[in-house]
Amino acid sequence: MINRIINKINSIFFTFQPNIFLKKKLEHIGTNYGGYDVYTENLFNPNIISCGLGEDASFDIEMINKFDAKVYSIDPTPRSLNHYNDIKLNFGKKNNSIFNESGKLSAFNYNLEKTNKQNFIFINKAIWKENNKKIKLFFPKNQKHVSLSINKNEKFSNNYYSASTIDYKEIIKSFNINKVDILKLDIEGAEIEVLNSVLKNFEIPNQILVEFDIRRRPNFKSYLKLKNIHKKISFNYDLVNINPKGDFTYIKKI
Repeated sequence: MINRIINKINSIFFTFQPNIFLKKKLEHIGTNYGGYDVYTENLFNPNIISCGLGEDASFDIEMINKFDAKVYSIDPTPRSLNHYNDIKLNFGKKNNSIFNESGKLSAFNYNLEKTNKQNFIFINKAIWKENNKKIKLFFPKNQKHVSLSINKNEKFSNNYYSASTIDYKEIIKSFNINKVDILKLDIEGAEIEVLNSVLKNFEIPNQILVEFDIRRRPNFKSYLKLKNIHKKISFNYDLVNINPKGDFTYIKKI
């Protein structure tokens, strides 16, 4: 009872809800569960670094289908690797089925007519602030959930997976990416450290789509962390949307 009261108070006073700088017409790409809101004006052949595949690749594949994107999908988890391998076996196959919102899609749910090994590249590592390190990612207690987290809380077990890391700079260098149109971060608690690292680079993405994991558990400490990273991002970006799921869309200032 006391915990519920504390959580309610934290939710009222410490939910991070910054002002939207300006309204832009955005398009939601992918499922509600795994999709994001993207500024699509003049978007063609974008390079996308998409971190956090899980078992819902609807965002990545719809960006390929609609905008001829080249997607570098990054996820260290074993189930995500299995999901990508299932998709790879079906590259080039057309399908018209409707996505479900389970968070666990079959390779047969996607229209893979335009998808191939040149435009959908999978990197089985964890994006992090440092390159070529090992980090512990904790498995969820609920085995139906696919996402692992660098932060252990009540939803995660003591069991962990030791993942190799890659940083933003190394991704650009390794794949000779001349510009990054979109950086998508759905990485279960590692996003603030990663963003601090990304923002130090000369070549920063044109759009940042990010789910802030700690925003789901509001308190004074998490509020200050989010306020600080938002301030850093806002030096180069305008916040244009926070969708009902809590995903932020930032666009680089002109």
